Amino acid sequence: MDGVRFGVLGPLLVTHGPRTVRIPAGQPRQVLVLLLLHAGRTVGVDHLMSVLWEGDPPASARKAVQVHVSQLRRALKDLPGVSLEWSPQGYRLDVPDRSLDLQLFREARDPDEALAHWRGPALAELTTNTQLANQLEEERLAAIERRVDKALRDGRHLEVVGELTGYVADHPTRERLRGALMVALHRCGRQADALRTYDEGRRLLADELGLDPGQELRDLHAAILRGDLPAVPRELPKAPEPFVGRRAEIELITGAADPVIAVHGPGGQGKSALATAAAHAMAGRFPDGQLYVDLHGATPGRSPLSPAEVVRRFLRALGTPPLAVPTDPSEAAALYRSTLARRKVLVLLDNAVDAAQAGPLLPGEAGSAVLITSRRMLATLGARHVRLDPLPEADALRLLGDDSEAAKQVAKACDHLPLALTIAAARLRSRPDWTTATLARRLADQRHRLDELRFDDLGVRSSFQLGLEGLPDRSTRAFTLLCCLNVPTVSEQTARALLGQDDVDRALDPLVDAKLIEPCGPERYRVHDLLRLFGAEQATGERHEALSRALVHYRETLTAALRKLRPHAYGALTNSAARQDLDEPLRWLTDEAENLLAAARSTVGEPELAEHSLAIAHMLYPHLFKQDRVADLVELGEVADRAARTIGTSAAMQTALLVRSAVNRRIGEFDLARAQLEEVLDARADDPFGQGRALAGIGTIHRELGELDKATSALTRAIELTTEHGPVGAQRVPLSALAQVHQVAGRYEQALEAATGSLAHADRDAAGRAYALASQGQALFKLGRLDEAEAALGECIELCRMTGEHNDEWQALLCRAEVLLAAGKISKAVEDAERCLEITGARGDRYGEGVAHLVLAKAGLEKHADRAAELLGTPGLRRDNLLDSLIC
Repeated sequence: MDGVRFGVLGPLLVTHGPRTVRIPAGQPRQVLVLLLLHAGRTVGVDHLMSVLWEGDPPASARKAVQVHVSQLRRALKDLPGVSLEWSPQGYRLDVPDRSLDLQLFREARDPDEALAHWRGPALAELTTNTQLANQLEEERLAAIERRVDKALRDGRHLEVVGELTGYVADHPTRERLRGALMVALHRCGRQADALRTYDEGRRLLADELGLDPGQELRDLHAAILRGDLPAVPRELPKAPEPFVGRRAEIELITGAADPVIAVHGPGGQGKSALATAAAHAMAGRFPDGQLYVDLHGATPGRSPLSPAEVVRRFLRALGTPPLAVPTDPSEAAALYRSTLARRKVLVLLDNAVDAAQAGPLLPGEAGSAVLITSRRMLATLGARHVRLDPLPEADALRLLGDDSEAAKQVAKACDHLPLALTIAAARLRSRPDWTTATLARRLADQRHRLDELRFDDLGVRSSFQLGLEGLPDRSTRAFTLLCCLNVPTVSEQTARALLGQDDVDRALDPLVDAKLIEPCGPERYRVHDLLRLFGAEQATGERHEALSRALVHYRETLTAALRKLRPHAYGALTNSAARQDLDEPLRWLTDEAENLLAAARSTVGEPELAEHSLAIAHMLYPHLFKQDRVADLVELGEVADRAARTIGTSAAMQTALLVRSAVNRRIGEFDLARAQLEEVLDARADDPFGQGRALAGIGTIHRELGELDKATSALTRAIELTTEHGPVGAQRVPLSALAQVHQVAGRYEQALEAATGSLAHADRDAAGRAYALASQGQALFKLGRLDEAEAALGECIELCRMTGEHNDEWQALLCRAEVLLAAGKISKAVEDAERCLEITGARGDRYGEGVAHLVLAKAGLEKHADRAAELLGTPGLRRDNLLDSLIC
């Protein structure tokens, strides 16, 4: 190594390039060590004498120090950048920057790099003063502890057990090292040894110092005894290779203090690669693990994952036992936030579709951090946003590995997109007979450019084909039909319907063994995307019949679920049979909603199957609407429209209009939603009950637009038609809607009358009863009948929890909080508002969060006022005039 080097972390060492500089033995070496410890600063002669002679210097000590310094000057005189100067205050040694091993040790970020500078006991020459050496030894042990912690974070517990055993033996009272050894032993399956290590330390502390172990070590011991030592997930995908450019973005992401960083940009910009590279660079700052999920917001043929599904997956990864993961999405989200609150975890959410999907996956407190990638900017998230643009030409050429003029043409043809450039580079590698100019020429033809920017999949297809060889015919058939169904996951019940047989285990087990399908939960399977494409290519003439069986199964089970959950909407289901009774309809619907949407989507263009697609869309949309799954709801509207056009009948088009109207109402396109319902109204001139249902929807839209007279007129007519022409109790839906109109208009007696009338028809309808009770409680509140209002809203909340209507639950909680405030029950009001905040926060509902903060501010918690103003002042925020009339 060139240059001057000084070493005090071990025997004194002075080198210049390959040459060792000789320093006189004895006290001159001690003086040099002391000066190096204070390099760049003046050291008093009195201090030097005190150290050299242990506080009792002889009369000749000052003269001796001068002699020693003179010897050092002669030894160091030819070293560049080194000077030893005297002043009245003492002596000062200046050395080149980063030439002293102690400086390098202290500045090293990586503990392995830091410890590499140690060659033995520090300050070996200072036999007269052990305090300085002990201080440096303490720094060395701290670095050892950081290195061991890093090894444990990286899952290298097997490597460090022996090393830690030695350290603990040498430093038996150092609890951090003992705790690390306990963790390493536990992860190696040596629980008894881990507990014995604790017990030995406990006895030693008691015998020698009369102390108990510290709280952290006691907590670790208790966790090992309980068997719940926190899991440390390491889920990041492999770092991308090669990764070129994006230096500024990497520095921005890794250096940001923001807890949430959202990377967005068009497809092909390398968002996932950037986020993965940045996550690997940041991982060391998050000792409690890294979580990763592909949210499938931009995956062809896949619906985005629901936040609830991801929360459940993350909880399991964080060590929550599967049976302890709540089935209720809000409870699971709350547990997820509580779990992260105690840890420092990095969460990588790849391919998010929107803020509603990503919002519930954000930690509730500081400590953890989140990286998100999406095509659209998630503007409603409180995040640092990073936009990706095409690569600069220099980076594009580096990715191609060529800076020729032809490479510049290739980069330009690829629009400098990382994905296209990566494919182009791979094609060049796979065709050694091509030059870059060859590819540039082929890409110059715009008609075939996208064809050129693809890899031939024959190798993948042949690999999959090998997996089918040797399987029983029944398994090959099952694989093909599972791939044709094209849903994210398939339950065994659905598989039975699809295959037309009760015994599916003998067909599916060989597929699991061959890794062609994989279990993803109790009696549930999935097929990966490329395998699904391959399997669908093998389809036979049985495909249509099998898909029809599966779709009928979905329709019948969905009918059974909705018959229990929403009997007030049963008019939508009168043409659907339900031959089964579900014990947990909400759980089934939550688990299968994504599969139902995918099944409907994949068959909209087939005349023989489109009827099933439309029926599923018609039955599924109220659930997606209530669960605020906006992206899925929008897609469902498109599915309904395409299915209706495939069917081609007037009745089908009307059904699709009902679905699309609900979609437009949810996204705030009220005029379009109303126009679509009016079109249905005109088309159902011969169906008075159908007209009544359409008018109920129209009246609700008028209310949301503030057109209260029109809303009253439409809903009054809807009540007449549903009462006269509908099934018993059908008028309860428009009656509840009319109660809301009267409430907004300040007609509280009429609101109470309408709500009570709706309630009278909802004896066996939990969801319908909850709606009516909410309206009744709101009217009673405004009439000053607070005890009755509290009771009505309390029953409403319990029913909402039973049916899983969490959107209605938080609104009822908010109303009850207002009632409780008016009654002077402040602490109970705060509890309701805080629960409301939990629900709306998990859903990413800025309006809901805003009004919850507003109620908390009204309860005297003034810190919430600014947050309420910020959220409710969001440009373009969709507000609810019914809630505003009660709270704001």
